[in-house]
Amino acid sequence: MELFWSRGYAGAGVAELLDEMGISRQSLYDTFGNKRALFFSVIDHYRTTRLSEALQLLERDEPPLENVKAVLRFFEELAADSRCRGCLVANALVELAPHDEELSEMLQGTLDLLQAGIRQALEQARDRGELAPDKSPAALSRAMMNSMIGLAVTGKLRHGRRALREIYDGTLAMLA
Repeated sequence: MELFWSRGYAGAGVAELLDEMGISRQSLYDTFGNKRALFFSVIDHYRTTRLSEALQLLERDEPPLENVKAVLRFFEELAADSRCRGCLVANALVELAPHDEELSEMLQGTLDLLQAGIRQALEQARDRGELAPDKSPAALSRAMMNSMIGLAVTGKLRHGRRALREIYDGTLAMLA
């Protein structure tokens, strides 16, 4: 996962993957079939580990709007990582989704889970009076997903904390 995350799918050669995993070429093919299938497994692992952390933030026993802000902070911190890796799902979306329909569907499903969680939290926030009644949780959740993906991509560009904070603050302004 780390190699794909830091170098991308195309940048991670099979020899490097084998070395990183400490397995033989035959073991890779026996276990996964090919590099693409390994990448699908990596995306699934990332989804059940890193992105599940973001989903868990939405389920905290805090006000729903604070939970949504915590997810946005999660993506800001991911983007601020000094290794400039961004988000593996966002990276794969940019690199491969336009050319791989099956992967695109898997990535979209991953993003849909997060967006649905954000939408639900925003609906709760609106019901509790934390969010103005004229704000659309559906539209805001889509805009927030766009901002989070943008944060992840911006994190790969080494723009620094200030630029990331401006994106974060601009995204929060949508909730006001």
